Amino acid sequence: MCLGKYADRPYEPEGMGIRIYCVEELCFFFRENAYLLDDSLKDQALIRWLDAECGLPELARELEKEVQKKASLKAFVGCILNYTGFFSEQICQEIRDILAQSGSLSTYEKRKAKADMLLAGKKFGLAGREYRSLLAHLPPEEVHLRGAVYHSCGVCLAKMFLFRAAGEYFLKAYETGGRIESYRQYLWTVRLQMSEMEYLEFLKEHPEAYEDSLEMEESLDGYGRTWKNTGYHTLLSDIRSRRTEGNAALWQEKLEERISHLKDAYREMVRT
Repeated sequence: MCLGKYADRPYEPEGMGIRIYCVEELCFFFRENAYLLDDSLKDQALIRWLDAECGLPELARELEKEVQKKASLKAFVGCILNYTGFFSEQICQEIRDILAQSGSLSTYEKRKAKADMLLAGKKFGLAGREYRSLLAHLPPEEVHLRGAVYHSCGVCLAKMFLFRAAGEYFLKAYETGGRIESYRQYLWTVRLQMSEMEYLEFLKEHPEAYEDSLEMEESLDGYGRTWKNTGYHTLLSDIRSRRTEGNAALWQEKLEERISHLKDAYREMVRT
């Protein structure tokens, strides 16, 4: 039921942090990311990949014609969707409609949407790089968008446990956009960097943070209770119990297995 063949080398859409191995995956990518697509998609790399890696020379020739006549992105993507027949006509039309509508978004809004997708997919390193690149190119009048991007940079860094750097971005976001949520996230990063006594000293120096800090402490207590009901807490309790029982070899094996998994997950999150 599939067209062509499974590629040995994947197609990697620029700045997306994903790998695509067949034309059906490409169609799925179009549907899931229609708002993020732009004219950079209409390049020779994709056409060569469909020809050489997917074994679809006829489709490649059709796309060459679209590029030569300077067809729209909607027409280019539509050519691939029509050729594969992977989706129903209704879904294909929905994708084409989204591509037409996304033309109203500014380049900066599209770039932020792309970075937001990476952030949602836990690609924190790639998302952070995209956000920082966007900040470097944002014009001065884009104040609201700048504040939102600062906030998202803070989220990326906090997810990587870089709390001091995250706090700097959250504070910039608050100073730029005035969002109270950015200030509260800034307080979280301060709290996570400091001992309890250090944080109390911080509050003495910043009395304006007191009310928000009380809400934060209540949330912290709630997170602690929630943590105890998670499968991860149960797993760690089981590992600890094996150590208490004197089964050192099995305890060490389980601990190293879990640490290895966490290292792999973290490397993938911070990959740039």
